[in-house]
Order: sequence, then C-alpha cells, then structure tokens
Amino acid sequence: MSAANLANLAAASHCADLAFDDAGRPYSPRYRDVYRSRAGASGEARAVFIDGCRLRERWRGRDRFAIVELGFGLGVNFLATLAAWRADPQRPQRLDYVSVELHPLDADSLAQALAAFGADGDDVRGLLDAWPLPLPGLHRIRFADGGVTLTLAFGDAERMAGRLPVAADAFYLDGFAPSRNPRMWSPGLMKSLARLARPGATLATYSAAHAVREALVQAGFEVRLAPGFGGKLERIVAEYAPRWRTHSPPSGPLSWPWREAVVVGAGLAGTAVASALSRRGWRVALLDRHSAPCAEGSAQPLVADHLHVAPDDNPLARLSRAALLLERAHFPGPAPIGKLQVADSDAEHEQQAACMRALGFPEHFVRVLDAEAAADATGMRVSRGGLWLPLCDAADPAARCQAQLQPRTTPATGAPPDQDQRTDLAAGSGSSEPSDVGAIVFRPGCEVARIDLRDGLWHALATDGGTLACAPVLVLANAGDAVRLAGQGAIALRRVRGQTTLLARDALPGLRAVLGGDAYACPLPGGGALVGSSFDDGDTLAPDPQADLSNLRRLSRMLAPEDAEPERLFAASRPGACGFRFVARDRLPLVGQLPDEAAIRSRAAEFARNDRLPLPMLSGLYGAFAFGSRGLLWSGLAAEILAAEIDGGAAPVETDLLAALAPARFLRQQLRRRRLR
Repeated sequence: MSAANLANLAAASHCADLAFDDAGRPYSPRYRDVYRSRAGASGEARAVFIDGCRLRERWRGRDRFAIVELGFGLGVNFLATLAAWRADPQRPQRLDYVSVELHPLDADSLAQALAAFGADGDDVRGLLDAWPLPLPGLHRIRFADGGVTLTLAFGDAERMAGRLPVAADAFYLDGFAPSRNPRMWSPGLMKSLARLARPGATLATYSAAHAVREALVQAGFEVRLAPGFGGKLERIVAEYAPRWRTHSPPSGPLSWPWREAVVVGAGLAGTAVASALSRRGWRVALLDRHSAPCAEGSAQPLVADHLHVAPDDNPLARLSRAALLLERAHFPGPAPIGKLQVADSDAEHEQQAACMRALGFPEHFVRVLDAEAAADATGMRVSRGGLWLPLCDAADPAARCQAQLQPRTTPATGAPPDQDQRTDLAAGSGSSEPSDVGAIVFRPGCEVARIDLRDGLWHALATDGGTLACAPVLVLANAGDAVRLAGQGAIALRRVRGQTTLLARDALPGLRAVLGGDAYACPLPGGGALVGSSFDDGDTLAPDPQADLSNLRRLSRMLAPEDAEPERLFAASRPGACGFRFVARDRLPLVGQLPDEAAIRSRAAEFARNDRLPLPMLSGLYGAFAFGSRGLLWSGLAAEILAAEIDGGAAPVETDLLAALAPARFLRQQLRRRRLR
C-alpha cells in the first residue's frame, strides 16, 4: 500500500475535532468552517438538497431510490431526508442513502452537535445508538424496518467514490466550502460521481463556485443556478445528461417474474442467505440433504470469529473487518468475549505494534497487549502478548442457523416430497399468498443431484430427475458440491479435513476469551474448552488421536511455559467434531453471480484482448461457498452481498472487494494469462 493510501486509511480512523463558535454553532477547527448554514440546519437540508434534487417528484411511485452524499457531517441532511420519506405517501418502498465522510465525529460529539440544533426523536436516537467506530470502509444502519438503509463510507472521497457499490438517482454535495476543502470538489471526483449516475440523476449543493460548476459540466451534468439559502445569492442544481457516456452506465435493478428463490444448503451460509432474502420480502425454499440445518461443515459445537488485521489493509483484512462489524450489528446480544491473537515471536509482537501505529485503528476495535495485560484479558497466562480484538466472539453454529431462520421459517414434515409434490415446494407458480411473502420453507432430506434452467426457472433436480424446487433465482450455498452443480471448471477448491478437540473443565480453567494463533481455543458455555483445528488432506471423518495431539501441541506453544504441557492437556481431552472445509486458491470465499463458463470459453480470445468487457453470467444463478474456517464471519457478509445483487440496492462493501469475491475472478485470471481455451 502506498504512503498516500496509508495516510488516507489512518485519517478515516481518526474522529473529527468538534468546536463551537461564538454563536454556539458546531465548527470544524480543521477546515475553519461551520458545519451548517447560519440560517438553520433543517431548513437548509430541505430547501437546498431535498427540494434542489426534486426528491418528492422523482421518487414518486418508485420501488427503490438511491442518494449519494459527499460530506455526512452531522447527519442533518440524512435525518431531513428520512423525515421527508416517512411523510410522503408516494415514497419509494426502499431508500438507499450512501454518504462519504473522511473525518467522522465520535458518537458523543455527534450527539452534542445534534443537540445544539435541537435535533431529537427516534431516528436521532437510532442513529446515535448504531453509530459505528471510525474505521475505514462501509458501515450500514437500517431504519424503518429496513425500508431505509444508511451506508456510511468512511474514507477519502476521491478514493471512495470510485468504489461505491450503488447506482445513484440523486447527489448531495455538502462538503466544507471549496476554498477550505478543495479535494471534495475536484474535477476527478465529479467524474467519479458521474460514473455512479443513473440517467437523469439530479444534484444539489449550497455552493455556487465557478470551479465547481465547471467540474460538473465537464463530468456531463447540465448545471443551472438557483436562488441561494440563508443569505447566499446562488446555489447549484444540476441534472446528469451527458451528450455521450464514456463509460457504461450503472446497472439497474434486476427484473424477476416473481420474488422467490431456491437456496441449496442449510448451513451457516445457506441460512444466512435465506434470512437476508426473506427480510426483503422473498419467499425462499431452503433445501438440504440432511434432516436438520447446520450439518457437515457447520456442525461444530462452537465456532469463532477469525478477524484478519494486516499492515497493508489488504482485501482479506478489509473483508473480515466488514464481516465482523456486520455480524455485531445483526447479532448485538451479550457483549462479545473478545479474542487475543497471540504473537508467535517477539519480532512478530513488535510488528503487531508497528502495524497498529500505521493503521491508527481505535482501541475499541484492536489494540496491542503485552503478556501481562493479555493474561488479564483472557484469563490465561500466554507465551507473549498479541493483538486484542474485543469485538470478536464465538457462537454455537446450530443456534446461529436457527436464529437466522426465525421467525419466518415453515418446517416441512414427514418424508421427502414425492414427484407430485415437488413443484409446489418453492417458487415456480408465482402465486404466493400475501402471508407467504418473506417465508422460508425448509425442506430436509432433499439431495440435489443436478440443476437445470428451463423457461427462465432454475430447477433443483433429484437423483431420479424429478424437480425438488424451482424458482427464477437459485443460490448454491452447499460448500464443495456447489462447483459440481454449477459446472464451474475454472474454480478449483481444496478440500481440507479439520478436527477439533474438547478439553475438560479443569484443563484451561481460567479461559474466558478466544485465544488465536497457531491454534485457537474457545471457552465452552458449560465449562471446558474447544481447541482447533487440524488442517490436513485426510479423507476420513473418523477421529484421529494424532490430530488432537497436534492441536494441543500448537496450543501449548501459545501458553506460558508453566502451562505448556501438551501431554497433560491430551490426558484431559477427547475428540471433537470432524469435517471438511473447502478453500479457494486465494483463501477468499466465492460470493456472487456465477459465470457462463461455456460462453466465456467460446469467446476467450476476445475477452483476453479486452479486459474491460463484461463476462457473460448465468442469469439467476448465484453462489456463496468456499468459506474455509471463517464460516461465522463470511456467512452474514455473503448473504448481504447476494441480497443486494439479487434484489437491488447498495452492497455492504466496495466494488473492488466485490470483484475480489466474484466467482468469475478465476476465469479473469486465466484470460489475462492467455490460459483459457
């Protein structure tokens, strides 16, 4: 990562300084400018932005509408827009509000500033209660039972705007004045906004600066001046209407004959996908060959969050951070128990400290502990200190799967369906009753032998060729078997055997947090601990004592010398669960629409010559698999990504991270290397 990118990363991790001027108005010492107009915050939000973008006219009767804002500041524009949405009977069903902010306020300062404007009410409290830590990336807060989604993009505007996963219907430009903060008004940034704009997208700002007008015109906006607000002479309003587009327009929402889907696999991945679609009003048939959810790879007594922190903040680090924050938002519950990532050497401990200094992340997210502080945090004496990750947790995967299926799940009873029943199990008729909207129908004992696209519907077929379920959308969330069903020859997954070890109550009596490193150890709710996990190429699920001994030896190296006794631990152990994990070459999961490999191979030379050509995709077929040892983390993030891709709306991570997860990435790599035939 370049020095400039590291500086931007660290900047997004530092809260803005808040001061108040002589009139009691919130003021930024950094930019020497007030946060809002002297004539009134809410009035400016309504007159300049809501009316300036003609929101009531433009969102009338729409299913979904998206606004992109530069400069979240105090959130006054968002709160005013949310109030206007609530008050308008012709409002869109869904509102996506995406706002970029390099220097967010901390929660206390935000509360103080909003109080200065007299802002109060349930939406203000909801915003403050869910206000995220100042960490770079995207953060989501839902309002109105999911009808409105606020996505906060913490980071440099020029960098973030090119990565926002949204097609915009309107833009609010509300950074500090161009003379104070010119980077927020640069020609390059305006061109990045144009790439996000749907045809006819409107734009509004309080500024009338000539340089801003010129930048917008160069980006393809038709600009005019309107009367200013609060004593200002003029302000800019604009509409995106280029003579020609030099880039592809953002894709519009997909059109489905009806909102029904089949999900294959009822583990952590499949239940999360079913839940995310259900919350958006989709009826889901959830198929699994086992008699209950959470079998095979998800069938462990406990799984832990494995957050990755890296000095270059690479895609794995960014994705695992986004996944962890999303998990904490979806499952607030009791406070997480935390995790210590034990350094395996003194040199690594020094590197951890240097990493934290470079990243500048808040201590509520990660901090470096010495061995003594680490022992206080975890209840165990450790060989040396490490990274303390207070938001990490451990969870019972079976309970998590059940939680993701409640309260919308309708269990199927009795034996697997016979031939006459199969076509009624899922979508396919398009005749769901209103009471079925958002329902999840779980079908156990359904072995999916193959899938087939017929007349626009994906059919999950049994071994005898009968249809188990069919729908316009089918999601493969069944680990390694997904590649076979989808016929994806370019995707090579490694099957890895994993075995955990259970320790008796007195083996690690003080353990109260997750230990991570060369192995990991989680305290079990009833006492004792779970230790994992082996990582080998074995092909049997029979317990292997050598795997248990290997787990305990690796754990012992993380403990203080007086506690590092693998033989003693082995005597107090018994085998845990065995299962197979599936991992891709780059160790990232596969999440997204599946490529049409046959069509791509037939045009391989064309795609190899032009890397910008979009690859053909299999309409309605998606995947969420190859989660490896991070099923707890990846499942929720993958589900939200797929739900946004299938149902429309802003995705929870930036576009470069979506590309890093896309199942087509391996085909792209082969095309670039001229290895695809």
